[in-house]
Amino acid sequence: MVERTADFVTQPAFVADSTLGRLAKWLRLAGFDTRYDPLPPDWRRLREYVVVENRKVLTRTRRVMERFVAIQGLLIRFDAPIEQVRQVMNYFNISRNDLRPLSRCSRCNRRLQTVDRTYFQNAVPDFVRQRHTRFLMCGQCGRIYWPGTHSTRMTNLFERWFE
Repeated sequence: MVERTADFVTQPAFVADSTLGRLAKWLRLAGFDTRYDPLPPDWRRLREYVVVENRKVLTRTRRVMERFVAIQGLLIRFDAPIEQVRQVMNYFNISRNDLRPLSRCSRCNRRLQTVDRTYFQNAVPDFVRQRHTRFLMCGQCGRIYWPGTHSTRMTNLFERWFE
């Protein structure tokens, strides 16, 4: 369940095992703190994320989920990423208002920071730098984001999650 306070929303944090790489990416693009564990699913390792970082386990591996009966976790039943996301949104009672699109790096999960377009002269094509004024950058991997046509497509996809 998403907890609300006066000034901000505390979103659930997730750990997705190696069976759910695309789901992890989409949750990050929607603004959710989502670790991706690329190693073969192991309940002992995933338990560390739960205990130390207070994360909810997302897995498609039944034997892993059986170990997490006492904590919140979710056995993902679907193959298609849109259905996987819908299952997460429904199970954890997440609404459209809880999304924070383009606030996390889709690659490494770090929060994005606003940067001036002069900061990275050669990192994006000239026409992009001329057309856009708002740029975000990942402080860990250096990936740069801007609100182009892809963000409109993502917003439309996010809307379909709640249909």
